[in-house]
Amino acid sequence: MSGLSLHAMRRDGDTVILRYLRTIMRFNSKELAFIAQRDAGNFDKEGTLWMKVKQEGLFKKGETYVERLFRLQGNLLFYFKSKDAKLEPIGLLILERCTVELDTAEEFGNCFMIVYEGEEHTYHFASRSENDRDDWIQALHVASYECLRMQFQSLREQLQAKTGKDPISQPPPLDTGFEFETQAGNMDDDPAMEICLSCEDLPNDLSGQPPNPLIVLYTIVPPQQNWIQHNHTEIVETSNNPQFLKTIGFGDLLGVDTCTRVKLTVFHVKERMTGIMSQVGQVIFTIQDVLMNPDMKLRLELQGPEPTKAGHVTIWAWVNDASISVVDIQDGKSVDEDKKLESKALKRRSKRMDTLKPLYNDLMTRTFLFDTNDTKNKLLVHEYMGESKFTFTVPMLLLKLLIKEENERISLLQELGQLSREWTSVCREMTDFSMSSVTMYAQPAHYLMSYRGPTFKPSVKKADKELEFIPINLHIQRMTVTNEGLEKSGCYDIITAGAFSAHCQKFKFGGMQKLLHQQRELFSSESTLAGKNTKMDRACDFINTVASLKQTISQNCDRLCHAAMQGSPEELQKAVDIVAEKVRKLVQLCAEPVLQQIAEKYEKAKSEATANGRELNPSQSGHSSRVDLSPEKSWKWSGSDFVKSPTAEPWAMTRPNTEAAVVCLISMVEDLIKNKTGPMDQPKWLGYISPAVIKLKSHVEIVQQKINVFMTFLSLMEHRGNLQLMQMIKYRRDVVFSHALTTLVTGFTTRLNASINNKDFLVRIFKVGILIEFEGLLSCHGDESGMLEDMTVAIDDLCFVTFKLIEESGTNNSLSLSLENTVKTGKYPDMCRHCVCVTYPMPPETFEKLPPELQQGKKISVVPVFFNVGINEQATLAEKFGDTSPQERINGESVAKLYNYIEQIETDIGPLDKSKQGAGTITDLSKQLHYNVMIKKSKNTEILRLAAELCRKLDGIRVTSCKSAKDRTSMSVTLEQVQILQQEHDLASHIFSQALDCFRSEGVRRENAYKNVGSRKYAFNSLQLLYIPKPYRAPSGTYGNVMG
Repeated sequence: MSGLSLHAMRRDGDTVILRYLRTIMRFNSKELAFIAQRDAGNFDKEGTLWMKVKQEGLFKKGETYVERLFRLQGNLLFYFKSKDAKLEPIGLLILERCTVELDTAEEFGNCFMIVYEGEEHTYHFASRSENDRDDWIQALHVASYECLRMQFQSLREQLQAKTGKDPISQPPPLDTGFEFETQAGNMDDDPAMEICLSCEDLPNDLSGQPPNPLIVLYTIVPPQQNWIQHNHTEIVETSNNPQFLKTIGFGDLLGVDTCTRVKLTVFHVKERMTGIMSQVGQVIFTIQDVLMNPDMKLRLELQGPEPTKAGHVTIWAWVNDASISVVDIQDGKSVDEDKKLESKALKRRSKRMDTLKPLYNDLMTRTFLFDTNDTKNKLLVHEYMGESKFTFTVPMLLLKLLIKEENERISLLQELGQLSREWTSVCREMTDFSMSSVTMYAQPAHYLMSYRGPTFKPSVKKADKELEFIPINLHIQRMTVTNEGLEKSGCYDIITAGAFSAHCQKFKFGGMQKLLHQQRELFSSESTLAGKNTKMDRACDFINTVASLKQTISQNCDRLCHAAMQGSPEELQKAVDIVAEKVRKLVQLCAEPVLQQIAEKYEKAKSEATANGRELNPSQSGHSSRVDLSPEKSWKWSGSDFVKSPTAEPWAMTRPNTEAAVVCLISMVEDLIKNKTGPMDQPKWLGYISPAVIKLKSHVEIVQQKINVFMTFLSLMEHRGNLQLMQMIKYRRDVVFSHALTTLVTGFTTRLNASINNKDFLVRIFKVGILIEFEGLLSCHGDESGMLEDMTVAIDDLCFVTFKLIEESGTNNSLSLSLENTVKTGKYPDMCRHCVCVTYPMPPETFEKLPPELQQGKKISVVPVFFNVGINEQATLAEKFGDTSPQERINGESVAKLYNYIEQIETDIGPLDKSKQGAGTITDLSKQLHYNVMIKKSKNTEILRLAAELCRKLDGIRVTSCKSAKDRTSMSVTLEQVQILQQEHDLASHIFSQALDCFRSEGVRRENAYKNVGSRKYAFNSLQLLYIPKPYRAPSGTYGNVMG
């Protein structure tokens, strides 16, 4: 408080109002006068000083020193007008937030001044002598409460550091607030040493009920003087003998300092939401105390705030890695003690974080120790979370592919050549849209290339336009389990990501499925019957069939030439038979009525342009003239392949020319085989058939190009009048596919690295593909129904992705994407987008473990399935007043896909269950899943559990998602972890709920919430939790209203 004169204060009855640091404090004037007027011996210091005051009067100006009587009591400095202390004081200074300094600027001798923080006015004093001045400065300096408190705290800590006990016997405040959720003690790396804690015989609270214990640990390393909060355990509800599941780590990869003193304080948490708690007891020990005890166990008595027993605490420690040194830097430690510590450190447990570092950034970990039903064994559980290194890499590569596809699309439109005025306008408009797409994709690609931020996209940025192609909150959630007694371990991965949705595009017109259905209604049907394929479906089939036939023909033409070089008639005959069969199929395809109709309409549009004499200027129309090249102009055999060139021959001649080319080749091969005499003249054979092979391959190339042109014209016809809708759908579909593809690549690389020694897994993925199971928690209400539609289409599109594994080399050591010759077909075909191949380079030591087929370049297909069950309050609205049929349809279709996948495995590889029967087998789980999908049951989360278990048994990739992968996802993955511990590792049934709450309150998912919204609280409120199934509810104190 600044100095205020009592005469200047406003009196209100018996109350004097003082303003101190913007805080209103009320004092009774009679009590203040009583303190000031006591006998002289009751004051800390008393005497006369000269005080600088303003002069009063008409002709008196400036300031002067006047003599005053001063009395100091605590932090109150009273002053009187005269030496008669019986009168009331005329002023009072409260000595807080101020400094006492020498006043060298004053001419009056022996001066000092009091300066208050934040105030311009200072108080100047002068004394009779230098000694008197120094005595007053010393007395005023130590008079403040703040100074006394600092001295008190320093002395208390020094005594506690020396004796190990708190010298103050008085209890702390009964109710202390502690925001323990913000003090989680992040551990980004494996600690050198860990401890687990348990308590016995903790006293009941004042109401006679068992406490809710929480242990907070503080550390101090000599010669430091201040305790630093280190970490804390979880809260155990109503227990006098709690076993804490969360472990506490010390040190890092460089080692641990055994001189470290640890203060362990046990609290009773009265209210979790507000953090109100009271102290039960505490104890101080060193790291060396623990390590030097047998089995690294230490049992200590807790010292309570009252002189009564507060129970005991047991500390059990272990060291994580054999390479870590346990160092005691205390002077005078003997060599024998060194050896003891060295032998104790042999009990070690490793966390295997290094296996995640090549694929993930910003890894964090938590460790827990759980009981099993067999009390002799414990489960050591490590929980990890990290950001995928592919979060920005894959979208950037995909954007480059999309730009390439749009440029190829522009080239195809230009190859249409001169059309009638009607179609020229449509073609120009479609070309403009493709050009605008190039710009739209180039902008985020450029931004991502220069991006240097964190390797994940937080949920608060889900509507950020520049990050639109980046999946939301993509992380790995890994749990490793070790049962040392049974020598059994396990590793379980779940990829977590926000819903694959175009949040920037919003949901005014619905999600992807609604938009695609609207577009499909505008397409022409290939048949008059309802439900038949559209012409666009047929067009995509044409493109893919021709691409497949061309590839087979080309491969067997190469095989034919190699057989000719080797002089092998048997190989010649086999190769030419396959070529003949595939060419005949290609010719038959060219005779399809639908293709002929499109060709006729295209030729008509061109002939109308010619008939009208309209010669288009390529620079004005946006089209380029076509180059007419002879079929054989640039075709030559290179020893392994041919160099090809296009041609522009009339379509009427294409089919007969192709038939003639294959007949000529067959005839030449037959002539060689039938008329061979003596030794094989290999150069003659190759030279004899090479022209025929070149001619055939050139005509096959012509067929493919012609059909691509016809299909482009068909696309022009089908999208006429709805190009804006086509553009909107294409862009939205690309965005959500980018999210899904990035998540798939993250999951695939993680699963492959984790299962590289699993031969059954490697054989399965190259024979029938890899399964990826998506778990959704979205509702069918509001915007989330649109997100569900987006996500469904994005997941379905993953079946058009393949993986190719190659060996790392100096120039080829990073993941790449490439376009296949085929386009997307199925329920929602897309001529504009080709299938994607992901090439993943592997280190030589792991690449050699792959089956020969994968080493030789065989591609791995993807089998995506999606199961969704809404669990929030919006899901309740959808069930009671809305429509949940989209969810039911998604689950039903995914069950069918899963059945087909299992059937294919058993057909191509062998039975999955082998001799196993009954509960828990794949057959049993499949039947249970089918049953639960078919029945009508509110929020049937059993579907999610069964689907996840089936995925694990089939060595698939697990992905869990909700709107932002932050809240509902956290509840789901933690529930799945505890279910795995119970089912696979014999977790003690009585701690199921405690383990679940521990994961949710102290595990890495709280850190995920913090990374996304800056708060370690899940975004639920009490009303929402009422509608969420009980196993998915957050523990008290871990949730609240959070923006983001």
